Amino acid sequence: MVQRIVREGQDETAQITLRGAMVLLFALLAVASRFGLDVVLGALLAGMVLRGWARQSNMDITGLEHKFDAVGYGIFIPIFFVSSGMSLDLTAIARDPLRLLIFLALLLVVRGLPSLLVYRHALPARQRVEMTFITATTLPLLIALVDIGQQDGVMLPATAAALVGAGVLSVLLYPLVAVTLHRSAPLTPAGAGIIAEENGSQDQPAAGE
Repeated sequence: MVQRIVREGQDETAQITLRGAMVLLFALLAVASRFGLDVVLGALLAGMVLRGWARQSNMDITGLEHKFDAVGYGIFIPIFFVSSGMSLDLTAIARDPLRLLIFLALLLVVRGLPSLLVYRHALPARQRVEMTFITATTLPLLIALVDIGQQDGVMLPATAAALVGAGVLSVLLYPLVAVTLHRSAPLTPAGAGIIAEENGSQDQPAAGE
């Protein structure tokens, strides 16, 4: 009976599954906060519980994921970034810009350079260089790590500001570098690893033979 009501109301104005998921999320976030755990753990547990319940109820989990994407990217993530931007200490960055540049270089080394090795048999060298700059681009992860580090008291405010600032610069600069490299020397079929087919006249007999 309950499952039938949920199925009938998941796509109606009631949005039962979405509202129930939000209640579960906030409940587990409160539990995690109460026991001194990170709120990310509470959100993860909420997702695990929700997926297990959806499978047992034979519900369309794909549709629910699309709803979460709409709510998350449309409401919560913008609010998160606005709040993080308001708390960014620009004065600390101006006092020690070298720290920001070091973090920016480390993003390229730690996140970007491994792609040169991972895809060495799948992509040509120039494409791997472009991917190096694309994979070095990151901001949401840094903001989350900075927020956790400051709440736990294990990260200095100046370090947090420089780390987020490096993430902002990576979003602004690294994709631009990758696009510039791509446009400067467009790939040829041979450069992309595509072997050109032989001339059809060699494969087909001439007319009249």
